[in-house]
Amino acid sequence: MRDSPIRVSAFLHRAHYRSSQFFKAIGATISATIGAPVTEDDRVLVESVLAAPAQRALFDCMPAADQRHAVALLNTLRAEGHDHPALMQAALLHDAAKGGAGITVFHRVAVVLLRAFRPTWLTWLVRDSDQNVSDSRVSLWRRPFVRYVGHPATGADWAEEAGCHPMAVSIIRRHQSPLSPSDDASNRRVIRRVGRSVTRAIAGSR
Repeated sequence: MRDSPIRVSAFLHRAHYRSSQFFKAIGATISATIGAPVTEDDRVLVESVLAAPAQRALFDCMPAADQRHAVALLNTLRAEGHDHPALMQAALLHDAAKGGAGITVFHRVAVVLLRAFRPTWLTWLVRDSDQNVSDSRVSLWRRPFVRYVGHPATGADWAEEAGCHPMAVSIIRRHQSPLSPSDDASNRRVIRRVGRSVTRAIAGSR
C-alpha cells in the first residue's frame, strides 16, 4: 500500500528539520572553537562573579571559545533579569572541565556524529572509566572523549572544590541531564541555557 502524499510530506518535513538542526549543531561546534579571547571588560565581569582565586583559575583554564560562550551566557541571563550568584557562577563554569585532556574540534565534532548516528560506539569509547581521565584503564587516545562526555560531573566536582555555591554545583552537574519538575524557574532556565551544547541541540530536535 502506497503512502499518502500527506504522510510523505510529513516525513520529508521531519527529515529536513532534523538534518538542518544537525548541520547547525556541527557548525556551532566548529565555530565555537575559533575566535578571539575574552575582552578586558569581560575579564572585569568574570572577576566580579568569581570572587575566589580557585574559581577564577577554573575559568582561566578553559579554552578561549568556551570562555566566550560562558560570558555570552552570563550576559544573556543578566539581560533577562537573573542575578543570583549561583546562576552566574554556573553560567561561567559549566564547561570548566573541557579544559585540558587534549579536546580538539575533531573530538567535539566526533562526539556530535557518534551521538547522532552511533551512540553505542560513543559508549564504548568511554567504557569502564566513570568519566575519569586519570583512570589507568583509559588509553591516551580515548581520554579527550572521556573528558568531553563526562565534563558536567567533573566540572561540578571542581566547582565544589573551588567553593562555588551548592546550587551552582548542582546546575553544572546536571546541565546536560533532563530537567526535573522540582527545579525552580531560575534553575530550569539556566540549565536550559547551559544545555545549548551540540549534544542538547541534537537531542532537542528528535
